[in-house]
Amino acid sequence: MVWTEVSIEVRRSQVERVAAVLLGDCPQGFSETVAGRRRVLRVYMVPGRSARRTLGRLRRNLRRLRPPGRITTRRIPDEPWREAWKAHARPVHVGRITVLPSWWGGAVDRGHLIVRIDPGMAFGSGEHATTQLCLEAVDERIRPAHTVIDVGTGSGILAIAAARAGARRVMAIDNDPIAVGVARANVRANRVGRRVVVRQAGTLRGLRTRADLILANLTPETLQPLLVDALRRLRPTGLLVGSGFGAGRLRGVARAMRAAGLEPVAVRRRRGWCAVYAVAARPRKRPAGRP
Repeated sequence: MVWTEVSIEVRRSQVERVAAVLLGDCPQGFSETVAGRRRVLRVYMVPGRSARRTLGRLRRNLRRLRPPGRITTRRIPDEPWREAWKAHARPVHVGRITVLPSWWGGAVDRGHLIVRIDPGMAFGSGEHATTQLCLEAVDERIRPAHTVIDVGTGSGILAIAAARAGARRVMAIDNDPIAVGVARANVRANRVGRRVVVRQAGTLRGLRTRADLILANLTPETLQPLLVDALRRLRPTGLLVGSGFGAGRLRGVARAMRAAGLEPVAVRRRRGWCAVYAVAARPRKRPAGRP
């Protein structure tokens, strides 16, 4: 198989806006690398009519940004592409969780929770800051018998990590059929299929699951319409972790959470990206003597 690699070189200040465009047009996700004072975002597509349409839409949307990112494309045969990933991929450590590619043969600290994920067509190899912010929540918050919902699961990395951390049941959803297929394969490879269910869905409305933890590594545009349903799916003591945005969008996300009946209680930051922890807001007490 031959892949089309699309590279977008941007200033650091542009990363969040370009990432939002990428996740809107390419839900399979992207990688981010540092090139001096600039960032390079890359996405991989299977050449064909669908890829040409996606690339055309991506170019149009990026031209609306000021200044637009510089786009370059090239074709990469499957084997060299995978070998290039192998040359650069390294373990990612977040608390007790260690994310490894399947080919990693080095030593791993005893007691770590191992998640094996190969770089591929679905977002989530553990290298991006937003994924790491969610892994922090998984490491710190999950307790035995917890139920977790992973919205926009991508590669399934967060769902698998949640099962490794002790969650009794994990529901992972994504609206992209490619991501759903990749996530199911990763769940099987990590042998957590008894506790993790992967479903194709774009909303939370059809779910009956009540969760102790909801993970939503999404852009603000995708996260905000889900907030009311996320509140309904949270248990009384449950926690929503919304990630996938920079500091410039933090106030808007917090405002949308409050409007949906959620109360932000903490903010975590990593390499310019943010995650907001939110719980169900408590009803305000009425003053004594008033109806």
